[in-house]
Amino acid sequence: MRFSLFVTLPWLVVAASSSWAQPSTGPSVRDVVEFKSVILPRAHDLEGFRQQTSPSGARAFIVTRKADVAADMNHYEILMLNLAPQRLAERRPAAPEVVFAFDARYDNESGYPALAQVQWADERTLVFRAKIRDAVYQVYSLDLPTRKLVQLTNAPTPVESFAASVDLKRVVYAVQVPNPPMKEGARSIVVGNQWFRGVLYGQRALKEQVRAFRFYVADVGSGKPARPLGDAFVQANLGWPQANISPDGRWAILPRFERGRTRAWSLQYPLLEAAAKEYGPAIRRDPLGYFSGPMSFAARRMVAWRLDDAHEQTILDAPDDSIMGGRQSRRDKVWQATGSSVVLAGTHLPLIDGRQVSAASHVIEYWPDSGRWIVVAKLNGRLEEALPAGDGVVVMDSGKRRQFQRLDAGGWQEVAPVPRASGSGWRLQLQEGPNEPPDVFAVGPAGQSVRLTTLNPQFDPKTWGTMSSFQWRDAKGRQWQGGLMAPVEDRGKRLPLVIQSYNYFPDTFYLDGPNFADRTGTSAFPGRAFVREGVLVLAMRAQPGTAPHRDDANQNRLFNEGVRGAVDALVRAGRVDPARVGIIGWSGTGEKVLNAITFSDLPIRAATIADGDANTLFSYAVTYGFSDYTWGHKETVNRGLPIRPNLGAWIETDPSMNTDCVKAALRIETYGIPVHNYWDIYALMRRQYKPADMILIPGGSHGLATPSERMISLQGNVDWFNFWLNNEKRSVPLLAAETAATLQAQYEAWDQMAAMKRTHDRRPRCPLASVG
Repeated sequence: MRFSLFVTLPWLVVAASSSWAQPSTGPSVRDVVEFKSVILPRAHDLEGFRQQTSPSGARAFIVTRKADVAADMNHYEILMLNLAPQRLAERRPAAPEVVFAFDARYDNESGYPALAQVQWADERTLVFRAKIRDAVYQVYSLDLPTRKLVQLTNAPTPVESFAASVDLKRVVYAVQVPNPPMKEGARSIVVGNQWFRGVLYGQRALKEQVRAFRFYVADVGSGKPARPLGDAFVQANLGWPQANISPDGRWAILPRFERGRTRAWSLQYPLLEAAAKEYGPAIRRDPLGYFSGPMSFAARRMVAWRLDDAHEQTILDAPDDSIMGGRQSRRDKVWQATGSSVVLAGTHLPLIDGRQVSAASHVIEYWPDSGRWIVVAKLNGRLEEALPAGDGVVVMDSGKRRQFQRLDAGGWQEVAPVPRASGSGWRLQLQEGPNEPPDVFAVGPAGQSVRLTTLNPQFDPKTWGTMSSFQWRDAKGRQWQGGLMAPVEDRGKRLPLVIQSYNYFPDTFYLDGPNFADRTGTSAFPGRAFVREGVLVLAMRAQPGTAPHRDDANQNRLFNEGVRGAVDALVRAGRVDPARVGIIGWSGTGEKVLNAITFSDLPIRAATIADGDANTLFSYAVTYGFSDYTWGHKETVNRGLPIRPNLGAWIETDPSMNTDCVKAALRIETYGIPVHNYWDIYALMRRQYKPADMILIPGGSHGLATPSERMISLQGNVDWFNFWLNNEKRSVPLLAAETAATLQAQYEAWDQMAAMKRTHDRRPRCPLASVG
């Protein structure tokens, strides 16, 4: 609920060093939201394109998503590209053909699209996982000549991953199974080390529960129900369990998480020890598992399942070298022939008589029918992925491509890596740049390039602003990297600046937020929509290039110094008005932005924190049980536990204990029903009559995807910073359920906040301004 005074106070005019006439060019927020994106393959994933090329090499598919703001849904298409070499050589490629399309209304997570895992079954058939007619994810096959769609699974809960045999008669898949905190027949919950969101909201909401999964095998067309493969298991390592099946449908290789053995194994295998130290510190700090959460790090090994009778057998009694998150879904299994053996990459070797054979990770070949295995090679580091290569296999070993070929007499030998060619001699590339949206090109044997798609013909950097690399040094000489987006006609004027903090990749197209390869930075960052308002945008990495990869103890101080260095450099260059600086943080940089507006002496005028992390006592409490990694991070940043004798150090570094230092106008966005961070900051700022707004999007997820929700977030931030930095107000309703009256009420509330800010700005700076 907004705070209201009986009298509307006058707006505080922001002093500017020069006037600025709003340019007539630049995309609207709606233009940004409705931009068509390629979701498969992801960025410059050459192997992804190979996987999306048909077995004959005659054609390939891509998958696109485009928002429809008026209908409030996302439109998905599978586009087929013709790779006929003669037409490509003549530079007259066939137009892309839409072979399948549908609309998704309940599609609220950008990194979890309603159409996923599209793959070739044979030359005429695609299989994929999708939410058709807004139902839960199921597996489907699509016959391309007839466009006939067949549903292959009938799971009551969403299919999270799948693998199908070559003949599509058998499918192995993973689903999330109900895991309510209060079990059937109970009338109370023993909390233990469950986290509050699951306890408070997980009884009926599957998405809020501590996630548990189970594998099943379905015999398609048999009329029989799917059969379970083992028991349900709790999610580990913040990743989704990946299904697998042999080409002939007789065997599956599936993960097993060994929580109880992680500590002992980490003492024997250095790669596992390094992963456990970074992602699961409670393995050592909390060996009893008394406060460590259910999503903390666990060792993983692969097991074989005979699908005819659901018989499980051990492959190697040893962990693999996988780590956290999406890296749980790496390609690490390559079946040979029809399924007589499988190359398993990235596994350790078992102990012999309690003694370690090798501390390294390995590539092995395994024959499930006999249980026999041999070593193919020892890896130099951690596996990134393993790929088929003719009669051999290619592995990415700590950034190095290594290729192995089967010998005629049996066994394997390492050979010089050779590029994998398509059947037509042409290969596909997703070409893009910071000012060039992704499009597909075919590259010929002689290096000639032919454009196959123009997905966003409306884009023009001359009118949508230009992004260029920008480097600067902070006061201590550390080098920072980012990208600076500007209206074309900005030279010679001091403009307001908004820093969009998360990451920046100089070779990837920048539209709205962090230009990730997987296009998931879709919340809060308007990006090019700021061009229309005459605002410079600095896309800023969270750490300097010279900093350690991970420096939890000092990361907030480093970030503050990097922000100060960037603003100083742009002010010296005559491009930025130092009185009109704003900043946005999302996810991990939410914590950094909160610390910057609390402890930095930089006069940031306005800020947004969207679904952000925090190192506050409130956040520490409500993330209990979520992950011991999360807790370990907060304790490191705040120099220990929030108890004596460390209490004073925690109070010094906890922003919630120092909200009197905040002078920036703060917009807080939180997605999903439970507000799990920032309620303390919001309440304390409102209590002190400091400008603060909180926007809750109950149906939203971390990466917003529903068009109406993206409009609320992105347009809301354009309005917020345009108000605080440009002294301008929007007069035309644009958002769902917005009216002229509600828009007027928004600005009346902000006018009141502006008067409050003027009062606080007259007060001396907080004595803790340099802390952090």
